[in-house]
Amino acid sequence: MNPAASGDRSPPDPLHPMLKESVDRFLLEYHGGSPDFSGFAAIFSRLLHSLPDPPLETIWFYAALTHHAAKPAAGGRCGAASEQVSRVKELFQLLASCSGSCNAVKKVAALAPVVYELYFLAVERRSLKREVEDLLEVVVSYISICGGREFEEEDELESLGPCFLDLIRVWMVDKPKKDAKSFFPVVSDDVREGICKDRGAGMGRLAGVVMTEVFLLRLCLKLDARTLRAELERDMHSWAVQTIAGFRNFCFFGTLLSMLLDPVLPVTLLLKFEDEILLREVLYDALIMVDYPFLSPQNGRKLRVEVLKSSAVLLLLVAESAMQFIRENGDHSKVDSYKDAVSKSWLPSQLLKWVTCQTGPGRITSRPTASTPAALIKWLLIVEDLGIRVFDSDILKLHAKAVVCKSRIEYELPVFKLRGDNFNDAFILPPYNEGIAVDTIDDADLDMVDSVDATFMAYTCPVVLTSDGTRKRKDGRKEEGEIPVKFLKSHSHENVAKCNVFHSCVGDGLSSRNEEYSPILQEDPLSMEH
Repeated sequence: MNPAASGDRSPPDPLHPMLKESVDRFLLEYHGGSPDFSGFAAIFSRLLHSLPDPPLETIWFYAALTHHAAKPAAGGRCGAASEQVSRVKELFQLLASCSGSCNAVKKVAALAPVVYELYFLAVERRSLKREVEDLLEVVVSYISICGGREFEEEDELESLGPCFLDLIRVWMVDKPKKDAKSFFPVVSDDVREGICKDRGAGMGRLAGVVMTEVFLLRLCLKLDARTLRAELERDMHSWAVQTIAGFRNFCFFGTLLSMLLDPVLPVTLLLKFEDEILLREVLYDALIMVDYPFLSPQNGRKLRVEVLKSSAVLLLLVAESAMQFIRENGDHSKVDSYKDAVSKSWLPSQLLKWVTCQTGPGRITSRPTASTPAALIKWLLIVEDLGIRVFDSDILKLHAKAVVCKSRIEYELPVFKLRGDNFNDAFILPPYNEGIAVDTIDDADLDMVDSVDATFMAYTCPVVLTSDGTRKRKDGRKEEGEIPVKFLKSHSHENVAKCNVFHSCVGDGLSSRNEEYSPILQEDPLSMEH
């Protein structure tokens, strides 16, 4: 979902002028050497007790005052290790108590400072690994309990207040760096900037970030060199699947998927390179191979169509990235498992339904040529070229074009089926088959596949297409001999892209293509049969 399109769903906060003045005065007095917070704490304590649903920024300011006031008494950062863990535990209890009357989304979002403190301890105080793990398990259980009470759509659409970034500076007032990157250390730059630059409808995204950081931090701490790799991988996979199912949140699910599109996960200070590879494999398996109940439209929850669409697009991109990652490691059996899991997942079928709803039934002349992630992504680029915005950002669209350029698969036309007799039921894609019985399709079908391929290659990879064998015709004749070659039409000024290089896929040559290949929306006898 595009948050900017949703607008600011929250009414103006009448407490904002008071909070802004208090934050500015606090920062001024702290840097002036008079860290006496008792006056601020007393005012905001009374304020919190008088509000049935206090704003997140008000909760954060009061909790930060209390947390900072406790540091000198305990020796600050230089205190004993047990005292540092105790302060973080007390902070967690304070934030949970202050947000007790709030909805589930705000309860989870309020825990961001706890995750930041735990990350610091995990990186800087390696001797506290066991204590940090224990507290993380408590936080995970708390979030799962919140998820069991449902994350409501209107709560996720609540905006973050205008003092959000100022409150981050309050939390980090005694740190050398006081920026959002340091405050949210276990998410990617794109995810972090999405919260800070556009705070409209940001409560749900902030809660998703908190879940993601807790999830990744706990998995990183599970990596132990003393445990056998196979046993460790099984334990991490089991925990990851159980936790994703417990959190049951689309913002969390989408945040994890989007981060897996980056070449490196933001855990470099926690893991060695080989451990990061294992973590990525565990995440791929947990996100692709399991069809979680909360992803299904039949689970009784009201799911936003845009959220389903965005999650499905991310899943396809990540699945294709995962298959490329696995191929490089030589595990071809898992590649087939990923293809099969995607073809049976609810999300791609909901994506096809979404596209049909945008255009009307029977108005798309081209269809996915297979149920593999690459074929579906290829088709979605055609759909977007027709004016239907499928990809939420230009970055995602570039990832999709890179997939098309790297793909070497021959696609076959799928048979679309429906669950039940109702058109509103979800589409089901057939499992991917390595081959297709070519004598069951006629030349018109083959020409359709060729035209769809030509459409894409003309503006993504205008290079020579080859096939790996001969084509059997219905009359029994075979075209044998040299490998057949098909040349695509392209203008002489077009940029010829190399398919195995990402930047070639996103260059200026993508914008030019032969207009005769442009698909159109119209009634067509080849439209989806119901």
